[in-house]
Amino acid sequence: MMKHLFTAATIAAGLLAAPAGAHHAVQAQFDVTVNKIIKGKLIKVDWQNPHAWFHFEVTLPDGTTEIWATETVGPNGLRRLGLSDRRLFQIGETYTVDFCPDRSGAKMGFTNAFTFPDGKFIRVGFPENPNGELPAEIPPAR
Repeated sequence: MMKHLFTAATIAAGLLAAPAGAHHAVQAQFDVTVNKIIKGKLIKVDWQNPHAWFHFEVTLPDGTTEIWATETVGPNGLRRLGLSDRRLFQIGETYTVDFCPDRSGAKMGFTNAFTFPDGKFIRVGFPENPNGELPAEIPPAR
């Protein structure tokens, strides 16, 4: 009887712990001491919990392209920031994104701010500097 109780408790603990592994601390995956800026064409948005993902095609100075993905707060957090209208993010439009890069070197990061095609600036994460301003010149992502 004790063996069955132990087995059931172990299975229950495993099932309860599985969803917790899906969520992470931003600082664990992304280097929040470093900021990068990309300018790219929005090609896809994943409106999902616990974090939304934005995918961009970035054209490098030599004309080649790279695909970058940046994570943000979830859809509810974006709504609280005034980004509830998904039509604000238009596939095919060019956005500037300030982000903290992934620690592994993968072409992804955690979004600090978006600059929209019309110049509208919205900070959604860690600012690049205390004023949340972007530099006048946008360096290429590496």
